[in-house]
Amino acid sequence: MTSSRKSETPPTSPAPPDGLVVGILVGPHGTRGEVKLRPLTDFPERLPGLKELRVRRPDGQEQSYRMLGSRPHKDMLLLRLEGVTSIEDVETLRDCRVVIDLDQAAPLPEGRFYEHQILGLRVVTPDGEELGTVTEIIEGASNDVYVAGEWLIPATHDAVVRLSPEEGVLVVRSREYLEGEEIR
Repeated sequence: MTSSRKSETPPTSPAPPDGLVVGILVGPHGTRGEVKLRPLTDFPERLPGLKELRVRRPDGQEQSYRMLGSRPHKDMLLLRLEGVTSIEDVETLRDCRVVIDLDQAAPLPEGRFYEHQILGLRVVTPDGEELGTVTEIIEGASNDVYVAGEWLIPATHDAVVRLSPEEGVLVVRSREYLEGEEIR
């Protein structure tokens, strides 16, 4: 894959998110207003400790609910929320995302990053050749793939030499490697 398209203006980094999605509300459980939460986090054990649930609707509107209780159920968490007492109340929350503030995010082990730390990074070769900016992350079966313009960069130690959000760069092995022309 090659990319020779040059932009007149440098790409801008996406705005930092105002929160991290840690779960999705998927529907009612029973008839008394319990709602099922499917965790979308590596740290689901932290979710029952939330005092308030920040809920983002598909249209972007947000509302907070005081958490009255929670309990595990299969691979879900069943929640009781203040003001949510019926199946109809729960249905209004279906497909809503549960969001936490960035300062509530759990620290990750060394070498692991949140998506918002990777999006917007400049992609360069070890020689300093600019290849673009990471605009998307595609979840793959064996590894993620970073999208920078027309470049697809496997999120592997073989392809990514260094990933440094502090410096704002993702260093790839070489243009030839990404084009599939480098012999290993």
